Amino acid sequence: MLHSTLDVMRKEFAIKPPTWSRGQLLTASEEAYLRKECTTESEFDPHNCRRTMYQNMMNGTATVIKAVCPYGTVIAILEYPKQDEDIPWDLWARILHLYTEDGHPSFTVYLLANTHLRTFPPGKQSITPQNINGGYTYPCNRQTILIYRAEDATRVLLHELMHSCCLDNHKLGVDHVEAATEAWAELMYVGLLSQGKQREFATLLHMQSDWMIKQDAIVKKHMRNSDSMEFPWRYTIGKEELWRKWDILVNAPIAHVVVGQSLRLTCPPSAELKIRFHVSNTSTIL
Repeated sequence: MLHSTLDVMRKEFAIKPPTWSRGQLLTASEEAYLRKECTTESEFDPHNCRRTMYQNMMNGTATVIKAVCPYGTVIAILEYPKQDEDIPWDLWARILHLYTEDGHPSFTVYLLANTHLRTFPPGKQSITPQNINGGYTYPCNRQTILIYRAEDATRVLLHELMHSCCLDNHKLGVDHVEAATEAWAELMYVGLLSQGKQREFATLLHMQSDWMIKQDAIVKKHMRNSDSMEFPWRYTIGKEELWRKWDILVNAPIAHVVVGQSLRLTCPPSAELKIRFHVSNTSTIL
């Protein structure tokens, strides 16, 4: 599994990233989809951050970017103009390329870059979607990927692309489907950041493993029964169980990996990685 992931990444980074073009207007169908999704209630967005970002777009206080590459379109609604520098554009183009299959339509990704961070609730309160969720798509539909939180948006993109590409095994049930999707998304994330370099991949896999283990220990304290599949097992403990089953989890603590109150699911990238992927030092999107 690890060798296959590294091989895919080596081949991808051996070629130039796809080129983006900008300046196109939103189509009527893109505007209609945004309006429908952002004005509809969702259990995964209880505070309706989507509606706020959409309203900001409509009243002109948000920056809107439409970027198109050969493998997909990204429509980004930003809280401030310089937030454009937080998006790893080359990496996102590579990700869309990796998930593109011959004969299939290109992707459409809506990024509503709300800056609200993922954090644990106070005390031992239950973790809810507002603490952890940040995107969704409609299964087997490549034009409905909607990410409504900036933090960890690259990992969310990977997760939702898998749903959009019809890779779910629905015989497993929704919790196991989500756990498997998340486990794969985080492995792909580590592989992408390593650019297929074996030593870096091993280091990043170790850091992600330690982040996962430490974070899940805190998650269990917020659950009524940590042996159950109550929310958010599907994104946390269930995903860790799969990494253990796949024998890729590195169970050795790293002193400088500190979770604190963060419910970001990937270990925050270093300043060096942010430079490598051409994002601002304050970016949470990578």
